Amino acid sequence: MKASKDAHYQKMTQTPVEKLTLSLALPAVVSILITMVYNMADTWFVSRISTTAVAAVGVSFSITTFSNAVGFLFGMGSGTSIGRLLGAKKIDEASKIGSTGFFAAIFFCAALGAAALLCIKPLMRFLGASDAVLPEACAYGKYILMGLPVMCSSLVMSTILRCEGRTKLSMLGIGAGGVLNMALDPLLMFGLKLGVAGAAIATLISQCVSWALLLSFYLTGKSALRLSLRRASFRFETFRTILTTGFPSLCRHLISTLANIALNTSAGWAGGDTAIAAMAIVSKIVSLSLAVSTGVGQGAQTVFAYNKGAGLDGRVRRAFFFTLLFNTAQMAVICVALGIFARQILALFRADDPAVLQTGVQALRLQSVTILLTPWNSLVNQLFQSVGESGKSSVLASLRQGVYFIPAVFLLPAAFGVTGVLLAQPVADVLTALTVLPFLILYLKRTAGRMRALAA
Repeated sequence: MKASKDAHYQKMTQTPVEKLTLSLALPAVVSILITMVYNMADTWFVSRISTTAVAAVGVSFSITTFSNAVGFLFGMGSGTSIGRLLGAKKIDEASKIGSTGFFAAIFFCAALGAAALLCIKPLMRFLGASDAVLPEACAYGKYILMGLPVMCSSLVMSTILRCEGRTKLSMLGIGAGGVLNMALDPLLMFGLKLGVAGAAIATLISQCVSWALLLSFYLTGKSALRLSLRRASFRFETFRTILTTGFPSLCRHLISTLANIALNTSAGWAGGDTAIAAMAIVSKIVSLSLAVSTGVGQGAQTVFAYNKGAGLDGRVRRAFFFTLLFNTAQMAVICVALGIFARQILALFRADDPAVLQTGVQALRLQSVTILLTPWNSLVNQLFQSVGESGKSSVLASLRQGVYFIPAVFLLPAAFGVTGVLLAQPVADVLTALTVLPFLILYLKRTAGRMRALAA
């Protein structure tokens, strides 16, 4: 066991960062693609029902993004700390942090989900559901709320595995649930005639399968950590470490939830359920388009944290620039493809609704212009979180979907109508990129100074 851990440490600190980043990124990319594909499959199957069903899933998606916010709060809060601790060879302390994050996610989300179920109709109205959409939104959302503890704690386990460099195990756990979800969707929705509720039940079942598989990796010793209630710490200092480190992820995903609510509300005011449905589809397409750059960024985060813990700033910098160039190059190809084939892509979902198709094509083409900036905006944020500068990371995490997008999605429609809704995300992307730049320049100057001091 010790030899295995030593070999893993040497791999993380001595393998060329380009090769290491891509080797860690590949399973993460596959995992994200599977997750995105089954989300797209959900949307495609639901689109066979009606436009209001698509809008209902779009409204309920805020619950999923909130679940991700909480899951990544505890997952990244534990995981990036664990990466640095393993880099410093502090395995027992890493297990304590991991166990604390895992059980905190379960207890917190169980209480939150139960409370939300008691007031599901007001909740769905708050999330943007109209009178026409409300019944299907409640039918879908209640099962997602039931699964909150499982969804959040699964994210914690998969994130910890990824942050300790066990990305293949993380991929297997998440991927198995995704494949099962795609198989269950048509069976439950159309075979058993459960409609939109069937899509939610399929998601719940697949999440439970992923949870059980991920947990088995910890119980059978495939992870360097051990998750147990006995190892969990309820000391303030432990929670402070997790919450402080994970706060940027909470900001990023919680603000994404608020942004989705704002988008649904603004789109509903400007264009009704048609606009809500169109933007729900476009959001899924854009998320899928970002899957590769997101996965490579996650692989890079593991490299950042581990090598920061080992005191290797030079490797951190090289990994950052390699990842930035790689993601920018592949996103350039995707930007062109989305712009050219926007109509054909949207037609896969609502070809029989020309209003949804027209609005969606305009939105997708506008976003394809600035989507190239997204890897830049997210990678700088991931860098600061991984090296322990959570304050800066929290600020950067709040920019794209919060500080810039939410005001834009309300102000621009007042001047431009539905077109203003479509312009909000591209405007936010540009403003975020301009704000991120000085943060990165200062970091690079500071680390260059430390490297010169060590060399002297």
